[in-house]
Amino acid sequence: MFMRLILTFVLAIILLGCSSNPNKLKIMQINGLSADLNNDGSFKGLEFLANSVDGEALNRVNIFYVHGIGWTEDPENDPLAERFLEGIAQAYDLEIQGNVLASQCGVTASEDKPKRTGNSLDITTGPEPIIYQTVIPGVELILDKLVCMDRQTLKVTDNLEYVVYRVFWDEIFWDRLQDPHVGQDDHIGPFRGLAELRRKYNRRLKDEMVNYGFSDAVMYLGPAGQEIRNAVKGAMCAARLDAAGYPLAQQGPEISALKACQNATNASSITANQFAFVSESLGSKITFDVMREALTDGKSTILDDMIAGTEIYMLANQIALLSLSDLSKEPAKFAQNNPEKTRPRVVAFSEINDFLSYEVNPFFQNLWNRQYISGDGPVPAFDYHAREELSKNLGFDFVDIRLEFADPIISVIKNFVDPLQAHSKHVAEPELVLLMLCGANNGDFNQENCLAEADDDDD
Repeated sequence: MFMRLILTFVLAIILLGCSSNPNKLKIMQINGLSADLNNDGSFKGLEFLANSVDGEALNRVNIFYVHGIGWTEDPENDPLAERFLEGIAQAYDLEIQGNVLASQCGVTASEDKPKRTGNSLDITTGPEPIIYQTVIPGVELILDKLVCMDRQTLKVTDNLEYVVYRVFWDEIFWDRLQDPHVGQDDHIGPFRGLAELRRKYNRRLKDEMVNYGFSDAVMYLGPAGQEIRNAVKGAMCAARLDAAGYPLAQQGPEISALKACQNATNASSITANQFAFVSESLGSKITFDVMREALTDGKSTILDDMIAGTEIYMLANQIALLSLSDLSKEPAKFAQNNPEKTRPRVVAFSEINDFLSYEVNPFFQNLWNRQYISGDGPVPAFDYHAREELSKNLGFDFVDIRLEFADPIISVIKNFVDPLQAHSKHVAEPELVLLMLCGANNGDFNQENCLAEADDDDD
């Protein structure tokens, strides 16, 4: 069975793009954990999260964007969040002018794409690097930088603006930790002789799925995962400062994660517009873990303020699968949300044909039904009260959105669609971006009072 799965991925890569009959996005279900009924989930959407502060007429939402597995900074691929920003612009019938993503993070400088400075920041470990011991006694790996974050701005009208903070951790951690382990067998590095012995598509599969893919997840589930979480916390604090009027240029060009959060805490009285979060794949588990740490640490920090009332849009969420790494002999901690503020909401987008994604509500119900009850009593019903208690204990409301949009590999073979598209191409779907912008009410797409509109060509 494992070999069949590998062959399936190989076939997908070989025939990628062969379909001439693309599928139209199907929203199969929008289901909220908090209710007993099916297909009745609700969430605000990015446009309705936008707010004004300090008497400004401009409504703004700050979007914190965390990527998942894979080589996000590959110059041959679309830049991170480019399709997301283009999808937002398309929904408002706007043209993105110029090189919007020509920032310091994730872009290779060239004559036509110069690097801009002033809107990016490196998050570091601080004055002392982190030293990891390896399998060979005495051989150490040093981690000094953690992530690079930049800011992208899309102004829709005089009254509405989206600000996107992109967080890149893949290339830094690859250079410091992953390349010393598996870089001897990729097709790009200086020691690519072994990889070149491999058949073309086997080589490509190993790079895309293992070297730059699964290795990210394996690394995150080990001790380095805490550093990734610390990096994301530091980036969140720096973004909060920037959004409150303390620009990245004044904070950088680099700052430690600890210092960024100390600065943000000291400036907590300065107001900022609402934050929202978008995560891809592994980034969903990273974001969830960071927020769970903030909600269970017994402290009230600037991170709690950023999380309150937010929505976290998880594309190809990995919560169920990667929660296997959270198995522990110690009891899980209860969240301590501010009772005066709205509980954050996870909105999990799952393409039904994605091999790696599991919907969160069925996961919670399945786990609930396995709980150990002493004696002969039945397992308590997973009813409204149980669901509400679960949301309260975890610190989040949850909405599952079951989708189908991946195209057949070959147009005449309908029973097999592109698994890579199903996992990683959510924001390439204009209707999905529109759903993220306008939200949903009781299981139905919300169009009331939403400025964003569907492209007429998609009707």
